[in-house]
Amino acid sequence: MKRYGHLTARIATWQNVSAAAQKAAAGSSSSADVTGFQLTFDANLHRIVEELLTGVWKPLPYLRFMVRDPKQRTINAAPFYDRVVHHALMNVAGRCFENGAVDFSFACRTGRGNRAAVKRAAKCTHRYRYFLKLDVRRYFDSIPHDILIRLFHRRFKDRDFLMLMERIVRSFQVNDGVGLPIGTLTSQYFANFYLDGLDHWVMETLRCPAYARYMDDIVLWSDDETMLETSLCQITAWLKTERRLVLKGEPHPVRCHDGLSFLGYRIVPNAILLSRPSRKRFSARLRQYERENGTGRMTDCELQRRVDALLSFTDVAHCCQWRGKLISDYDNQFGIA
Repeated sequence: MKRYGHLTARIATWQNVSAAAQKAAAGSSSSADVTGFQLTFDANLHRIVEELLTGVWKPLPYLRFMVRDPKQRTINAAPFYDRVVHHALMNVAGRCFENGAVDFSFACRTGRGNRAAVKRAAKCTHRYRYFLKLDVRRYFDSIPHDILIRLFHRRFKDRDFLMLMERIVRSFQVNDGVGLPIGTLTSQYFANFYLDGLDHWVMETLRCPAYARYMDDIVLWSDDETMLETSLCQITAWLKTERRLVLKGEPHPVRCHDGLSFLGYRIVPNAILLSRPSRKRFSARLRQYERENGTGRMTDCELQRRVDALLSFTDVAHCCQWRGKLISDYDNQFGIA
């Protein structure tokens, strides 16, 4: 595997940091954190470039809050200044994390993503008789810093960059030396990269007939139920030994005919359906956006943007009748012709 070097000099440039600031501000340009940064925009960019070049940049305290989407999660968001740094890093290093990944890893990868993962799952569910769905228990909270940093050293040889990565990793912990914050760009890349070795091991050593992973949501398919049972034991042992992770629940092979729940969809051999929680969440968010627009807390343009984003999630699913009725009710309520 190629090791990457000379990254810091490419990261700490005015052009890269300026582009990172624009990415970080997308969708949140009206927040006080962003507005404050933009009041002294040039000075802040110069400061970031200087701190990265001299190696003195350190993460600021995280902003902690709770969300329910659909289950309750603790989000630890970086201040905007640090988010700019994170984007600057991933503008350059993101490809290095992606390179060498298997074709069927879909999170944090250009040209893949949620929709491609669902289409892959639909194709395999149609093709094979059984699937094995795996989910790591408390994944982000369980990633050990020492193993992750060791994996960084296998991928990168830029000493300054490695020190920067270690500083970010060790800026947060759930327990002593364990855990990544949910809610930061770097955590998404780090967490996806952490299971890259599992992808290769499953496909090259276990020789699984079909496989897909989106972050810690993992699915294997086969016509042989016994093969999946054996794979479950081997993967459980690999995760414990190589990554100090534990699977959630008591997974077991399931007939594809019975349906696979994956990334908010219910996938059966001949259809992709929205899961019941996704339908409820869609309806609840639509009502929330309507209320916020009605009280003036959300502009018409913002309302349209949010509704379009909701609709895009349903595009891949076979739910035209349900979606049509919901949108018809929405249009009637707002008097849209």
